[in-house]
Amino acid sequence: MAVPKKIVFLDVAIPALREAFQSYLPAGFEICFADADTEEKTAAAVANADYILAWAAKMPTQVVAQIKKARLIQKIGEGSDRIDVATAATMGITVAKTTGSNSRSVAEAATMLILATLRWLPCLHNAVVQGRFPKFEYRSTSYELHDKQVGLVGTGKIGRMVAEHMQGFGASLIYYDVARMPAADEERLHARFVSLDELLKTSDVISLHVPLNAATRGMIGTHALSQMKSTAILINTCRGPVVDEQALYEALKDRRIRGAGIDAFWREPPDPKSPFFALDNVVLMPHCAAGTLDAQMEGIRHAYANIVRFDSGEPLAREDVIVTAVANKAKV
Repeated sequence: MAVPKKIVFLDVAIPALREAFQSYLPAGFEICFADADTEEKTAAAVANADYILAWAAKMPTQVVAQIKKARLIQKIGEGSDRIDVATAATMGITVAKTTGSNSRSVAEAATMLILATLRWLPCLHNAVVQGRFPKFEYRSTSYELHDKQVGLVGTGKIGRMVAEHMQGFGASLIYYDVARMPAADEERLHARFVSLDELLKTSDVISLHVPLNAATRGMIGTHALSQMKSTAILINTCRGPVVDEQALYEALKDRRIRGAGIDAFWREPPDPKSPFFALDNVVLMPHCAAGTLDAQMEGIRHAYANIVRFDSGEPLAREDVIVTAVANKAKV
């Protein structure tokens, strides 16, 4: 009887997640839960894995260097900034993601944050819970999304889904990206391509949907925030370091922008004494925009399918490959 190949899942797995991984496990494999909450545990866990599966786990150079057998690191989700993909490639390891598996959940969360920020949802909820009933107090500073200009920074799968949502609300849409969408997509989404400066200066809502890289790190800083309208809101459901957090805090504190909806932070979890917690014009989420049961199940199925395909020597979908191994050995 053949020995099953070991898939090591690095993140700390709650019982429901363990059950899901077990229920979709393909034949010929076993799933091992590393519960690696330290770098040392992560390094030890990857050493003898046949395949490595990660959700939010960090794999810096010193962790990747400990891999002995695995030729594939499979990331559930999109972002790869927590993995040293360059070192992996030079070691003959391919790094892949589950493209699109959580796009709908993130897009819905971005739209939810837009509405919650425009309508002061946390403030209203807290007021009712605390025995107050401010039926009229917030009306003069609450806004509909209808007829507002929404500026999307980044129009990948998530950004385009948000664009589709905005049409249903009757918002006007502009966007900025390093690569312009095809004319047919612009027409379908009623989206107009503009410079980043124009987007910042004219939008009522700015929603960020870019990967974290050298070009996007800190792209929304003091200068960018100073260009925004005082009535504008900023939504970040991509990566924390895309925004200069101190600059954003100052802009919110001084009411130089109206508000922000944040799902991603520079430090996760944030400092318990974070000054953001004292602000009433910010809506915070614990980097869980992708966190629905639907996206979780799709991500697991997609990840397992990639592992099976790779193990069989079949090529992965091009859009799923973050980096191809310099010396790719298709089978473990």
